[in-house]
Amino acid sequence: MAITIQDIANHLNLAPSTVSKALNDYPHISPNTRSRVLTAARELDYVPSAAARNLRRRRTDKIGFSFSFPFSVMSDYVSGLIAGAVTAAEEQGYNLTLYPLLDDQVRQLTQICRAREVDGLLLLGRPQMAETTLPLLKQEGIPFVVVGRWAEDQDISFVKPDDPSGAVAVTKHLIELGHQRIGFTTRPSMGITSRDRFAGYKQALEEANIPFDKTLVVETNFEPESSYLAMNQLLDLDEPPTAVFAIHDLVAVDCLRAAVDRGLRVPQDIAIAGFDDWRISLTTQPPLTTVQAPLEKMGACAMDILLAQISDPSRPPKRLILPVELIVRQSTKVSRL
Repeated sequence: MAITIQDIANHLNLAPSTVSKALNDYPHISPNTRSRVLTAARELDYVPSAAARNLRRRRTDKIGFSFSFPFSVMSDYVSGLIAGAVTAAEEQGYNLTLYPLLDDQVRQLTQICRAREVDGLLLLGRPQMAETTLPLLKQEGIPFVVVGRWAEDQDISFVKPDDPSGAVAVTKHLIELGHQRIGFTTRPSMGITSRDRFAGYKQALEEANIPFDKTLVVETNFEPESSYLAMNQLLDLDEPPTAVFAIHDLVAVDCLRAAVDRGLRVPQDIAIAGFDDWRISLTTQPPLTTVQAPLEKMGACAMDILLAQISDPSRPPKRLILPVELIVRQSTKVSRL
């Protein structure tokens, strides 16, 4: 059975309030009494109640990490962010609690906020959260930082990768290899992320004086085979693309599969590139050219911003865009080895 302050008080024949003050280093407790209490606490194997301590301090020393995607789908992305966030949190004495909120996100977040289960939140959510979740958190007065997405509200802090420059880099890479007809797969459900990557694609074409062809842009969604069918739509064109830039790596994998099923060689007959550098991009044949976002750094920066915000609520919001890196592999460039 857990040892309590009352047990220590009974052991030393002191008032429980005296024991509590000695354990919490109140200044007017005599050195002798404090020494007796601390010695007894060690001997009796007393462990202070975190709940009681947090209630007094009005802090939990916990940060929530909320993501509204199935972990099986976003595992690489989420795990990279978590690794960075955990390291930054531990350096300042905080723990990270995961909240996978897949259904009634607003209701669940309302309960978390009002119960003050955490001191603040990192949010990785769907685009719709800007209309529901973010206004709720502002109303409840809980500190939060958006991770991986742009926030339109200028009062909201966020950390995200530089999606437009990554898309420019991929498209320029394909152009430099001699491709003029480059397909692009959008995904409207990704919101601003999809629009940013599409904007980078169009920018690179414009800078290379390559006319934009809307028939080379196809839409995908989360439905099974959506990306596979989209790739076939591109390949069925009278003048199909010689390269395809997929909105992210999972889409690129389906595009690769569709090309191979049509008897095409990658990259000799058609080049394929993705975005995000998930582990699956290394396991395909051939491995995928992609864009690597600094996920651990994103998680760490978001945590640092959040903890600073908790420490000083008057701090202005910080809106941080981190550089990305093009990773060239064999799906776009024939190996010379």
